[in-house]
Amino acid sequence: MATNIRGELATESNLRVLEALPAFQAEDDLPQKLRRLLDRLEAAERTQPHPKP
Repeated sequence: MATNIRGELATESNLRVLEALPAFQAEDDLPQKLRRLLDRLEAAERTQPHPKP
């Protein structure tokens, strides 16, 4: 069941909706080092293939 839920959350449409929610956005006043790490994480996530449900 966890695999099914994870697969549903990772669909393109859900990712777009979740990324737009304020709870999933970083604060603008983050320290520069943390901002760079988050940028690297986002770039790495974009290059990973999304699992098929």
